[in-house]
Amino acid sequence: MNAIIEQARSLDGYQDSSELLQRRDQDWVLDRAGIEPRSLLDLGCGIGSLLLGAARRWPGLQRLWGIERSPLRLEQARAQLRGAGVEARLLEGDLLDLPPLAERFELISMTAVLHWLYPDEERLFRWAARHLEAQGVFLFTSHHPFAEDGLGGEDDLVAQALVEMGLAAPERVAALYAEAGLLPMGTRTRGREALRERVERHFQVDSIVSRPAVLRVADSAEYQRFHAATFGTYFAPLVPATRLEEFFVRLGRIAERRMQADGQVNEIPVSVWRCRAREGEA
Repeated sequence: MNAIIEQARSLDGYQDSSELLQRRDQDWVLDRAGIEPRSLLDLGCGIGSLLLGAARRWPGLQRLWGIERSPLRLEQARAQLRGAGVEARLLEGDLLDLPPLAERFELISMTAVLHWLYPDEERLFRWAARHLEAQGVFLFTSHHPFAEDGLGGEDDLVAQALVEMGLAAPERVAALYAEAGLLPMGTRTRGREALRERVERHFQVDSIVSRPAVLRVADSAEYQRFHAATFGTYFAPLVPATRLEEFFVRLGRIAERRMQADGQVNEIPVSVWRCRAREGEA
């Protein structure tokens, strides 16, 4: 099996790929907390980077929890936190099907996860609101790529690859997604107003701060590793199995050309939301 396909199937390599985007947002997100929490729960904690950053930032943290769906990433999180001497309780769980916990937290965070919960984000919002302490804070990030025909963000590179591989004409890409039963990233990322409407059913929104998330890579290979670790085989239904390796190579070449032409692969606005549970929810 090709190494990049094996990586995509296992979602391995996130520790390196997260340096390109997600970990750059970590301090920016934690800066928005406005409190020095004694308890923190990170939803979709991945390899534990935000938990580690929070432990270093707030030495008074007494309870540090994380929930992650991927067993591999949980294993990597445990190793990273243990190696840094940080004690945390890490649980495996599906964020859309979490059982109630007896614990409540002063701070609940969730970064680079929301789009994977579409269209059922509100189930997680309801759960998070019920697990905040009375004056607790919920911090989460959302991405809002420019979308055309429901396609945006990573869909743009995927569409270009499909066209170059002769798998779809430009005007047929959206239809190909539909035929494959695959939701585009541009659809998974709701607009701010539509998202705010759902958030405010459970939280009071204190602030929304935005900035561009710019992706830059050194070369084609680095982009392929980033895509494999971040999206796995999500887009595989669009491509014949016998051409999946070619698809990854094509994505890498497109990213490399964009770097040469524009100095970046893409730029997507990202927002961090600071919320508190509405009365009766917490």
